[in-house]
Amino acid sequence: MYPDWPETEADLVPLPQCDGPKLAAFDFQGKQQIEFLEYLGEGLHAHVVKVRIKDREYALKLFRFVYDHDWYGPGEMDENEDRVKLTLMGQYSEPFNSECRAFGRLHETGHTELAIACYGYVLLDEVHEQLLAERLNLEMNGNCELPGAYDMRSRYLGERSGKPPPIRGILKELGTSIEWVDPPNLTVRDARRILRDIIQLQQLGIFSLDVRRDQLINNKFCDFSVAMTVPHFLTNFELNPKLAAEQKRAMVHEAFLIASNDYWAFEEMIDSSCEKPRQMSKLLDSVTIFPGGNLFHRGRDRHHRLRSTSGQDIRVYSLVDPRKKASQKDSKKGNSNNKGDKGDKGDKVKRGQAGEAYAGPKEIPVQNPAEAGKMAL
Repeated sequence: MYPDWPETEADLVPLPQCDGPKLAAFDFQGKQQIEFLEYLGEGLHAHVVKVRIKDREYALKLFRFVYDHDWYGPGEMDENEDRVKLTLMGQYSEPFNSECRAFGRLHETGHTELAIACYGYVLLDEVHEQLLAERLNLEMNGNCELPGAYDMRSRYLGERSGKPPPIRGILKELGTSIEWVDPPNLTVRDARRILRDIIQLQQLGIFSLDVRRDQLINNKFCDFSVAMTVPHFLTNFELNPKLAAEQKRAMVHEAFLIASNDYWAFEEMIDSSCEKPRQMSKLLDSVTIFPGGNLFHRGRDRHHRLRSTSGQDIRVYSLVDPRKKASQKDSKKGNSNNKGDKGDKGDKVKRGQAGEAYAGPKEIPVQNPAEAGKMAL
């Protein structure tokens, strides 16, 4: 489940050790030396600390040893409390591994501009773990809602060391976060760029992005602790050849629901931004995904007549097939982030740039490329 204590630099292999993208360790260019400066905040899965390394300041995200239900795993049934199941799925989906895989995909495809800069992972040595405890005394077991209820760290002792695993971190650019209570104005251009980034991240095989404005640093994605990056056990059936046809259909449906939710979350972010005191830009008419305008805004005035509605198949739509990753050539062709901004009018997502569509079983119809393009700006 977790990396063991490294004995030499050769043990700091790219993580996680499963199929797909991996993140390399940060190169200290010598002995590990970290100065813990300031506590920046916490989320469900991690603490964030301002640190200094060789006269440069960074944000170090230190991951908790979270509860099993805090990540997308085998489920909470008693029969799933299995070390083998948890270890196999955890390589793809445990928060630290999820974030390593997403940043690893951005690095290997040359699309690091889609997120805050990431410089690699860090395993705190015993000296720095002691310094961290003396400086900040952080609880590393559990989550922010129920910290320290169980000793999750000691469940998986290192095969070589026999000790609880080291504290894991990911080193990132130190940026400016947003006060959600009173955030600054979100411009139409920035909102459209964020939507473009969502589409392109999905084209690169990264979805489940937890789209919220307080998750953005410098208006860029910074948190991939719940992200799914293909290949993934939800999207790649070859990872589990014993799956039945019914199970495969359910998993495809689940994958499309999760991918579609990234766009729902974006629309919710736009709608809630428009209610903030300092919001001046008119986003509702200028930045939409779905036909008819913002779903959350128009839903307030809509009345449903459910009794006269006939039963229908559940339809799930997504701008991108979450099971597929565009080739590096195709993803770069659709990337307008490197060409400079041309103002609100020149910043729109091009029609037809929605990626591949899923032409699967009738239970899960998804729009064809032409119709999917209509859903983009």
